[in-house]
Amino acid sequence: MLKAGKQFYRLLVVAWLTFSLGSVVLAFVSWHQLVARMDYAKHMTVTRDELFGVYQSLLDMETGERGYVITGDKNFLEPFNEAEMNLPAHFDNLVALVHDDPQMLESLTKLRADDLRSQIEKLDGIYRDRQLSIQDEIRSRVTQANLTTLVAGGFGIGAGLLALWLAAGALKHQERERESLRAKLQAEHSNLEKSIFLANMSHEIRTPMNAILGFSELLQGDLREPKHRYYVQSIRSSADSLLLLINDILDMSKIEAGMVELRPEPTDLREICDFLRTLFSEPAAKKELRLECHVPENFPHTLLLDRIRLRQILINLVGNAVKFTDQGGVEVRAAWEKQPASSQVNLVIEVQDTGLGIPQDKLDAIFKPFVQAGAHREKEKQGTGLGLSIVKRLTEIMGGIVTVTSLVGQGSVFHLRFPNVPISVRLPASEKSAPAGEVNFNELRPALLLAVDDNETNCQLIAGIFAGSHHRLVFGSSGEEAVAKARELKPDVLLLDVRMTGMDGTEALAEIRKTPGLEFLPVIAVTASDLKDQEDSLKEKFSGFVRKPFSKRELFNELADFLPQNSKSELSKETGGSDKVEKNPATVAPASKELVSQLRRLILDPWPSIRDSVAVNESKIFALGLEGLGQHWRCEPLVHYAQKLLRDAENYAVTDLEKHLGEFAALVEQLDGGSQT
Repeated sequence: MLKAGKQFYRLLVVAWLTFSLGSVVLAFVSWHQLVARMDYAKHMTVTRDELFGVYQSLLDMETGERGYVITGDKNFLEPFNEAEMNLPAHFDNLVALVHDDPQMLESLTKLRADDLRSQIEKLDGIYRDRQLSIQDEIRSRVTQANLTTLVAGGFGIGAGLLALWLAAGALKHQERERESLRAKLQAEHSNLEKSIFLANMSHEIRTPMNAILGFSELLQGDLREPKHRYYVQSIRSSADSLLLLINDILDMSKIEAGMVELRPEPTDLREICDFLRTLFSEPAAKKELRLECHVPENFPHTLLLDRIRLRQILINLVGNAVKFTDQGGVEVRAAWEKQPASSQVNLVIEVQDTGLGIPQDKLDAIFKPFVQAGAHREKEKQGTGLGLSIVKRLTEIMGGIVTVTSLVGQGSVFHLRFPNVPISVRLPASEKSAPAGEVNFNELRPALLLAVDDNETNCQLIAGIFAGSHHRLVFGSSGEEAVAKARELKPDVLLLDVRMTGMDGTEALAEIRKTPGLEFLPVIAVTASDLKDQEDSLKEKFSGFVRKPFSKRELFNELADFLPQNSKSELSKETGGSDKVEKNPATVAPASKELVSQLRRLILDPWPSIRDSVAVNESKIFALGLEGLGQHWRCEPLVHYAQKLLRDAENYAVTDLEKHLGEFAALVEQLDGGSQT
């Protein structure tokens, strides 16, 4: 549009210059011709005057001659003599004036004395006619010159108006450019403010969530009553759900701010399918839904794409499908299209359900933020309405497209297509999570740990995590205190909060690194930020990195990179030989009759339904109850069995959980092999 406008202005200027130059040339020619005709008219006047002089001289000669003949008076000879003397001069002048007019020159040379007057009168008539013609032509030339002048003036005025119009257009264009620049700067400023807001929001939300999840984890380990442990587990589950909702909002805000960066890595679709089965098997089983995920046998082993973002897309789609499907099932299908003579493929994924379906007039709107289809009001209250919007935006950022077809009452099919996905020759990273179960920090060599955080609750949480361990903890509440205590105590590891008032963690780290002997002190950044660019920057500067809210296992895994492991003998000495090894179920010692009686009642109810449904939450509650019974009756095999079930449930290891649930009846029989009285 701008290019076309410039071309139009250029054509206008060229046309104006052409017409203006033409009008100037035309005016010059007209005036030049007018001046030439006026000069010719003047020349004709002079010629006629000379012709009249010849005629007058002839008349004077004739009159004087006649008077002298009639009267004999010599006075009449004076005009005759004067005319006779002037006639040659007039005649010579006349010849000179008409020398370039062959017709008139020939006429003058043919003058005859016997008819001189009549011939001169005839010549005078010719010149009179010419003079009248020239006067008419002069009037025409004057009119033409005036008209040309008016046209030139008109073009001049038009040129001035055009110049003013072009100048006004240029000023408007400059104003639009300035407005565009101001809008761009405003947008950049808004994005910066949004980035700052996201960082603050992430920090302010994740910091209290860290305390909620962390203390509930600590509390759960200290409780013995199954219902109390169930209550705490419910708190943790609700907090996890709240964190997911918050993450959805933050994710959408980051997408809108253009802050999402893709991180392609080798990805196996089979592992993502296993993850989806594990994650959604329990909610699907609760509703008696069929959950299937199909990847063809010839599907490439690894594709180079953003595994985390693809998994996030599918979690949203499958989660919605399970939530809005009451009977039938949910099916995920992956396919690929090989591109000729290329190491790239087109990845196609479909998520199909037999749920409520989406009205046709809502199919486009469901991908907008905070818009829901309206087919099931109660179910829609369970989410933010951001899931499908995040799906669409992430898919587009990854270079793909998402479409949907749906029939109300029959279900929906979401179709994902990612073109030109490279096939990777590298093996994918494992999707398996870190092992769950109890974390024993005494497995790490005794160490002096300095923990610095300006939030007292976080310090209390870390103190609770290490309570009863052989590690010594010292706390600080500011960046300045972190520098001072690090220089004074020379700790083995420093847990340093990044965002603190005054000197923040990054500034404190820089000061610590300047201290001789602390150049290689392991400093682990503790942050509530959820921004990838900040995470990358922190990982480059700090020795380690944990994000709030973190679990005991995550903190243990990070410390294990810097603190050496205790040997088995050292650990046994510290615990007084209390470290236990799980016994083979085939050699289980008999349990008391009361315990066996309670376990047999559990075999009747609720074990059969839990075994058949493999519901994760119910399995957790069942395992917690068994663990409490085992600890109460000091039945170590039952405690270990319960912990094994709990570990399977927390890892969503559905296959192992199903296997171990099936072993419960056999374990009870072994415990009843010689029940104690």
